[in-house]
Amino acid sequence: MVGNRRGEASRAALLAAGKAAFSGDRYEEVSIVDLARSIGVAAGSISYHFGGKRGFYLAVLEQAAEEFWGDLLALRGPALDRLTRGIDRLLDEAEQQPRAFEALFADVADAEVRQIRDRHRTQLTDALVVEVTDSGSSPVLRAAIAGFVAYIEGLVLHWTRTRDITRDQVKDLAVGNMFGTILAALRTDPNIELTQRAIDAALSDPQALAFLGSLSTASKTTE
Repeated sequence: MVGNRRGEASRAALLAAGKAAFSGDRYEEVSIVDLARSIGVAAGSISYHFGGKRGFYLAVLEQAAEEFWGDLLALRGPALDRLTRGIDRLLDEAEQQPRAFEALFADVADAEVRQIRDRHRTQLTDALVVEVTDSGSSPVLRAAIAGFVAYIEGLVLHWTRTRDITRDQVKDLAVGNMFGTILAALRTDPNIELTQRAIDAALSDPQALAFLGSLSTASKTTE
């Protein structure tokens, strides 16, 4: 039992150190010998726990994705508030762990990294679909939400690389796109039934109400 606890502690310490290392440097720039030495363990510990540098890197990315997903699931409160805080959490991740964020969300050629990203994309899409409708999964809504998730990733990547808009503008774009995505899905598939959570979120956001009003006006002028 003592050995197991030590092994788990060693693995956890390595993952924490790896998260810090891969967040600031590229994969090829990280020395596992230096990393192991920095926390007082043998370099062979990485091979023992993860099978080598490659397995270690993937484990670090997987844990980062799991931690982010866990933080999103733990959010409580009105839907619009949770959406805003979730975007804030994503922006924090992009700022604090730029290399790991880039590795997970940029279009990379690494199939194993893409697999980690796509698995969590699917989880997030599933959660958002349930948030929006209780009437079953509309293929139109699922396609729209999947596109929204990809949009958010691209938007945040653009922001981290250019910083030509403010953090608040990123959040406004993200929230506005979410409402636009839902409205576009409703227009395409009128059988989608919104949850009360989604309706309350739209009613509490002035931008969403203005957009709804503009759609109503545009509809009347084309009749």
